[in-house]
Amino acid sequence: MREERRRQAEARAGTLTFLAGVWLVAAPPLLDFQASQHLFRPYWTPLGLAVVIMLAGMLRALAPLDVPGLRTVNIGLAATLVAAAFVRADVSSVVQINQVVVGTAVALVSLVAAIDAGRWLG
Repeated sequence: MREERRRQAEARAGTLTFLAGVWLVAAPPLLDFQASQHLFRPYWTPLGLAVVIMLAGMLRALAPLDVPGLRTVNIGLAATLVAAAFVRADVSSVVQINQVVVGTAVALVSLVAAIDAGRWLG
């Protein structure tokens, strides 16, 4: 019973992480209408991170207990996403705020899943 609850919690966290990655891919063209004029140059780093976040989220959703280290990877990716928001000066401020909010949300989802998994272990 406990393992099933852990599996569900990890799968939900993976699904939320995957959806956050999908939003990160869709956000630059939706939030910065001028991005296509610059060939999305300021957004290649966040877009690359979004693809990796999506893949990690998909792995967590499909095999939640098989790869427990992905929680830590997701937290690291989220921290990198937040840091990347402040590196480039030519990025739209709305997209920067979006990166910070989504990165924080991904990290929190991973932390909550880690705390819940630890609680359900014992």
